[in-house]
Amino acid sequence: MDTKEKIRNAALKLFNEQGIDAITIRHIAKELDISHGNLQYHYKNTNDIILVLFNEVNDGFTHLIGIKEKPATITFSDFRSWTEQLFELIWQYRFIFLHFVEVTRRVPAVKTVYSSWDKSREEQFLLLFDALIKEGVFRDDIPDHIWKNLITQIYIMGDFWLSHNEIKLNLKGKKAVHHYCQVFCDQFYPYLTAKGRQQADQDQ
Repeated sequence: MDTKEKIRNAALKLFNEQGIDAITIRHIAKELDISHGNLQYHYKNTNDIILVLFNEVNDGFTHLIGIKEKPATITFSDFRSWTEQLFELIWQYRFIFLHFVEVTRRVPAVKTVYSSWDKSREEQFLLLFDALIKEGVFRDDIPDHIWKNLITQIYIMGDFWLSHNEIKLNLKGKKAVHHYCQVFCDQFYPYLTAKGRQQADQDQ
């Protein structure tokens, strides 16, 4: 593991534990037992590190969504398993989503990257929905605008379930991921066929 990776890992740990306002370059340097000058040779400030960590999330999302772009066959169980992987990634980088508004204000490049997702992510989700319709898992009588609005719901829940958990349940790790993945998947129940509902019920 090189020095830059060690810095990112230490920063991620501290940001997740204490948030972005409480952690400075000096805190991260102390965590690694190096001088802050040495750390700043690699990253000028915490905002630079936050942007790199957000780009790691972006790469993770791109990889996971790409897996489901052109599925040969897909079941609701596959969809749920894929969703859980997305939620695990969000949990791994949870400080970003717990402080999402502040992150985008502090690091405008994060907002730029996030905004650039819209068209490609919509296309990817619509391909996924279409695959589930063709497999007889999702209903084929849902208007197009409903599917597009569902993508907005996906964004809202994906981006902010951690805030709800922080205030309401305070679940940790896999328990948090599993619970909110189930809540997320349950929102699709009205869109399922009898075949899809049978698959969903088996996963309960």
